Amino acid sequence: PADPEVQAAIARHYAWVDQFYPVSAEMYRGLGQLYTDHPEFRATYERYAPNLADFMRAAMEVYADRNLRA
Repeated sequence: PADPEVQAAIARHYAWVDQFYPVSAEMYRGLGQLYTDHPEFRATYERYAPNLADFMRAAMEVYADRNLRA
């Protein structure tokens, strides 16, 4: 999740989400948690790769910790 290429992709994901509403670090972490906790979100990511929802959440947490304010 902390790999520079992964974080570059997560930065693009964050920028996309941030177009719709301002996203704090707490909100972005919560969105990552939603990807793992909500069955429909999880299923969407798991269609692409096993455990992708968990990987996304972890990568989003790294991004929030390094780049966003609470």
